[in-house]
Amino acid sequence: MTQSSAFRNRGQLWGLFALIVYTPLPLASNRPWALALLGLLTGALLLWTIWRPSERMAERVWQGAKTPLILLGLWMALLVVQLIPMPGAWLAALDQSVINSFSGQGGSVVSIDTYSSRLYLAKAGILALLFWLGMTLVNSRQRIELLAKVVVFSGLLQALIGVVVMSTGATFQMFFVPMIDIHAHGTFVYHNHFAGYLELTLAVGIGLMIAKLDGQPAANWRQRAQGWLALLVSEKALLRVSLIIMVIGLVASRSRMGNAAFFVSLLVVGIFAIVFAKHVTKCAHDRKERNTLRATIVFIASLIVLDVLIIGGVVGVEKVVQRIENTNFETQLRTAQLNSAGQPLPRQEESLEQRSMAARHATQIVRDFLWLGTGGGTFHLSFPSYSPPEVRGFYDHAHNDYVEFASEVGLLGVLLLTLMVAHSVWSSVMLLVRSHDQLARGMAFASLMGVTSLLIHAAVDFNFQNPANAMLFLIVLSLPYLFVKLKH
Repeated sequence: MTQSSAFRNRGQLWGLFALIVYTPLPLASNRPWALALLGLLTGALLLWTIWRPSERMAERVWQGAKTPLILLGLWMALLVVQLIPMPGAWLAALDQSVINSFSGQGGSVVSIDTYSSRLYLAKAGILALLFWLGMTLVNSRQRIELLAKVVVFSGLLQALIGVVVMSTGATFQMFFVPMIDIHAHGTFVYHNHFAGYLELTLAVGIGLMIAKLDGQPAANWRQRAQGWLALLVSEKALLRVSLIIMVIGLVASRSRMGNAAFFVSLLVVGIFAIVFAKHVTKCAHDRKERNTLRATIVFIASLIVLDVLIIGGVVGVEKVVQRIENTNFETQLRTAQLNSAGQPLPRQEESLEQRSMAARHATQIVRDFLWLGTGGGTFHLSFPSYSPPEVRGFYDHAHNDYVEFASEVGLLGVLLLTLMVAHSVWSSVMLLVRSHDQLARGMAFASLMGVTSLLIHAAVDFNFQNPANAMLFLIVLSLPYLFVKLKH
């Protein structure tokens, strides 16, 4: 590679990193104008990348991520099909019980609102391009580690904004939107989306920390003391402090499922990684491998003990626990009652039954639009027809990503997304089990933990409908494919 092409390639890479940090800043890019700006920036970076591509660029990307690219292509094709006019008999054969007439064409389209579905298609296209750009530009071990550091920096920035604003009690407007909340939420309007973003950045940070555990044994107490002193001024210390701040931000968000999903995924993936790492080290009979495994166990244990019991106790993890305890249906019934003075009782937390009410009723939409759904981004229009009288208010999302995806893109769309996630999980497991490369293990751990955490959170929220969270999820999903690409 010539010096000019190397410089150009570095510029493209830093352009991608700037997009990663930028995306959550303008209200998580979750407004049409912010999404349009993100599309323009992504398109400019795409043109810059393909104007003078590096040697065998497309071939390497295809070899490393053939399966997810095919599934992404089929997903985009499905969203296009929802906007193509077709005979009414075809829609009836697909169990589309409500057919929206396509004006002036004498046919019908799958989507019940073409404007919403076009916007949804544009968002999906931008995310797919960002996935491809990441696979193209992150093409070395050094760049994979740099990508992880940029993700951690973005999470650290969001956590600092969220914690500082909440602790000072400051109120402000961002792009004419009042940012007032008793919970930490960074530049996100919704604190649960803020928590979802930190779940992913924490997973990458933990994976990066695992990647830096070298397992070098100390010969005597003097070397051990020197090692501890060096650790205090090393990159590991800065990374550990960043993880602590992000955990504080996550706890301060008071997100019940966000905190639960993070710690459950840490325990599940941590135990899985330790069990299989023992198998790998037993086969290798390598002292360094055993020391690395021991360091990994100590690090994961320190995350649970230090971050939950000590830091959580300072910033208020007991308030998160209290929020979880106050989510039973009986508490909500008492909230609607009056006290002896005839005044309403204090407002209690929204119960799990209330949070899942929209999703339960939306399952009828899935039954009526079984295969292709009502069209991408149309839940807010289809749900009012299925909402019973006791459900009050406007629901723009189902507060359950699984039900919302099934209602909008049908079982075919859900199948494509499931296959893509399952293939990435399998690739991460194989990387974690078979690889002796500590960086590969750390990134595989990060991918497994991040995916597991957000899949748990998706049962009661809609993180995948947020462009910033969806983009970061795709980056985490792509981590195992980056190492597969390096083999080629």
